[in-house]
Amino acid sequence: MPLKLDLNHIDESISLDECYEQLIESKFDSSDDESFQTVAPILKKLNNNKTFLPEILMTELEKHCDIQKKTNKYTPQVIMLKPAQKGINFFMRANIWLAKKDPLLQTSGEKSFFYNVPHDHNFSFLTSGYTGPGYGSDYYEYDYYDVVGYPGEKVDLRFIERKNLTEGEVMLYRAYKDVHNQLPAEELSVSLNIMPSTMFAHLRPQYVFDENCSKIVSSTVTSNSSMEPILHLIAEMGSDDSREFIERFANTSCIEEDRFKAIKALVSAEKEVNKKSKIIEELGIKSNSKLVSQLSRNYLSTLALA
Repeated sequence: MPLKLDLNHIDESISLDECYEQLIESKFDSSDDESFQTVAPILKKLNNNKTFLPEILMTELEKHCDIQKKTNKYTPQVIMLKPAQKGINFFMRANIWLAKKDPLLQTSGEKSFFYNVPHDHNFSFLTSGYTGPGYGSDYYEYDYYDVVGYPGEKVDLRFIERKNLTEGEVMLYRAYKDVHNQLPAEELSVSLNIMPSTMFAHLRPQYVFDENCSKIVSSTVTSNSSMEPILHLIAEMGSDDSREFIERFANTSCIEEDRFKAIKALVSAEKEVNKKSKIIEELGIKSNSKLVSQLSRNYLSTLALA
């Protein structure tokens, strides 16, 4: 489960700007868990400041949430504190956790607020309980590199414990290891995060698991959302150059899910049914990527049933 960091002895309080400056000056490495832990005391000091967040929220409302509109791409429960900046390897945010009896939660459904959606992360991050009893979590660990990653794959998730992110607590979630199923808070709660802004996190997927935490439901790898239609457009051009490009992409892209998208694009553009299966066989099933190979097998099975 996430590493619990013993920082209860820290009672100093700092402002958001002071926190941000100290984090920059520390030059910590957000891709290294040991280095990430070294800045946990800075987050703890910000967490001790119980006035900065209400002040930010009041300012945002007075300005019609202009800053959030420009910098926040998350769901409404997320408040961007310090957005990602060029040359800075982290950003900061606050998360609002609605209570399980909140009318908005009951109307929108728990999954709208990422409750009861078991998942891991393809990045490490620091979190702290700012106010309230905190959301609960069923914590699991697993061997990420033993997983192929296709939907329906059975995964051995080892249950560790059920625990709340309590007020004042600071924890480090570890990439590719910690899995949690978040549970609704008993009362409205807020957490603070220091998040990595790295270009490499998207190269390996993070996974969403079923409610029994026994198999993969989906992969949430971060990829360009326009990638698939672009690949289909190139494949539909039908020239030798376009086909060569798509085939090369299907064999060499560093993101395995994008390789499979290229294969589907070629199959979609192919008019002859027997050639469709040959494309899947040659580029997909025989791929040196276990994920691409398994996705291609599943895809071929779906086409055969159609």
